[in-house]
Amino acid sequence: MPPGSYKRAMKVKTAYITNLGKVRLKNEDAILVDNKVFKETSFNQVIYEELEISDFTAFAVADGLGGHACGEKASGIVLETLKDSKPKQVNDVEEIILNAKRKLDEYINDGHEFCFGMGTALAGIYLSTQKVFVFNVGDCRVYRFSSEKFEILTRDHTFIFSLFLEGKISYDDLRVHIERNLLETAIMGGYPELPEVFLKEEVPNKEDLFLICSDGLWEPISFREKVLCLRKGKILEKAKCLYEIAYQEGKDNISFILLEIN
Repeated sequence: MPPGSYKRAMKVKTAYITNLGKVRLKNEDAILVDNKVFKETSFNQVIYEELEISDFTAFAVADGLGGHACGEKASGIVLETLKDSKPKQVNDVEEIILNAKRKLDEYINDGHEFCFGMGTALAGIYLSTQKVFVFNVGDCRVYRFSSEKFEILTRDHTFIFSLFLEGKISYDDLRVHIERNLLETAIMGGYPELPEVFLKEEVPNKEDLFLICSDGLWEPISFREKVLCLRKGKILEKAKCLYEIAYQEGKDNISFILLEIN
């Protein structure tokens, strides 16, 4: 092995769930944890794992578009593409997502014409020992909780989110606004338009918490309630707190991944 080529592993704790919720008839969300894609399923409890990360590893949530055909297929196909891809730099992630859009086109053209217009929102991270590549399309999000600071790392592709960035509405106004889910872009199959991808490069720090979620998690929980949950003890307790509020108060599928850097 050449000098300097050894990659020190980083320990990561994770708690995650994808759940139907109380109102929807099917779960169109999917989640990617390490090399595992969970799609067209619904967990009845939060799952806890301990992982070791050395090379870029994907964690992501995809929210299949309701009101469009085959949303549950779209979210799964996109995450399978992310799982099988390894970026070397942050801009590589955009090409991976564009390739996922091509996979949707191929699925439609391969005898699934009834899925024309299938689409999904997406958010996630590629995590390594030294870098975090953050990405999203649509209104799935990545948050970070570090040293008592809770921040949104991604940018919803909505007009309402631009008002939030300009300071014209508050966080809690944003999460209940009637137009909060009117997306300006998504990963869509069958249409020529390419998705607009938000990218950001961060550095992982010890005890950082990353929360990757669909709107079924961030909408029903206030800013204060999220922070109170993330201040709880172990990661599983934090995740259960988030899930219980979202399940009781929400009307959508609920999917999120909570990651703790050790």
